[in-house]
Amino acid sequence: MTEKMRAVLFGTGNWADAHAAAYAECREVALVGVGSHSDAARLNAFADKHGVAARSLDLEALLREVQPDILDIAAHPAYRLEGVRLAASLPFIRLVNLEKPIALKPGDAYAIERICAERDKLLTINHQKKFLPAWRKAHDAIADGAIGAVEFMRATCQGNLMVQGTHLTDMAMCFNGYCPAQWVMAQVDDLEALDDPRTPAPGAAVAVVGFENDARAVMTMGSVGHRLPGEANKWFQFGVEIYGAKGRIKVTLNQTLEITTDADRRTVVEDSSWERDYVHAEAAHLDAAARYARDPAVGHVSDMARSALSYQVVMAIYASGAGDGRVQLPRRFDDDLIARLRARRALH
Repeated sequence: MTEKMRAVLFGTGNWADAHAAAYAECREVALVGVGSHSDAARLNAFADKHGVAARSLDLEALLREVQPDILDIAAHPAYRLEGVRLAASLPFIRLVNLEKPIALKPGDAYAIERICAERDKLLTINHQKKFLPAWRKAHDAIADGAIGAVEFMRATCQGNLMVQGTHLTDMAMCFNGYCPAQWVMAQVDDLEALDDPRTPAPGAAVAVVGFENDARAVMTMGSVGHRLPGEANKWFQFGVEIYGAKGRIKVTLNQTLEITTDADRRTVVEDSSWERDYVHAEAAHLDAAARYARDPAVGHVSDMARSALSYQVVMAIYASGAGDGRVQLPRRFDDDLIARLRARRALH
């Protein structure tokens, strides 16, 4: 049996806890160290909980000690670029796995992409929803032509643009085969959410995305995300509908997957459960990252190239909401986007 890849996890919060639980299920990668930048007591409690002996508040020292293949960053979004720079300086690290978003500012995202390319480091973004069984089945049905060519998508979530909107955008891109977006037209509101110290972003966003294959997507996020019937949990108000030339698919985060094919006028309904499956999905994402680190030729569905396409759409929503109207893509965005939104807020 091939020896497992080795990973160090940076972070001790809720999502880091989910990552650590997933490593216990992984077949191709083992968690060999945990790092944090503060609070030794919390770090020790976290590492003890997950049975990890190597732990440190000095991440560089920890990495040099255990020499992992993978650095998994599940900490505050502001730490992304610093963590990638550190990984890039260490020859034994093959891959960096980042919790979403890639970065809070486009300049940081571009720097991460450049550093990884210059230092020959692989990068994955933790869009693990693609590995949930129902969502994977929806993707496979589309890829197999069950509903024909994708023509229109409708997607919603109640987390804001950076909290859940990055996942929602990436899922829409994934269902459309990562066909590049050609333009984005959006409106944003609830701009007081820009003061959120962890994930500053507009608290409401509505966007229309036009793709190069003529498909369209309409997305509602945050406080304007619509409620799914029968769902009480804000974080489960997450769903995507995909309409094709020969049928349609509707998948929600914690209710059902529905696949309707026009040829036989048949609808198949199956269970979709976040609560049951999210740790397994995270493990599948991490195992896929380990295979990618071992052999870059196998690729990863959440690699830098695909994730950059999704992040570009998110930044286009910012730009359109800041007053740029219909934003044509591809486009390189400046770090003044948030400042422009703050200026717009001051006028109201």
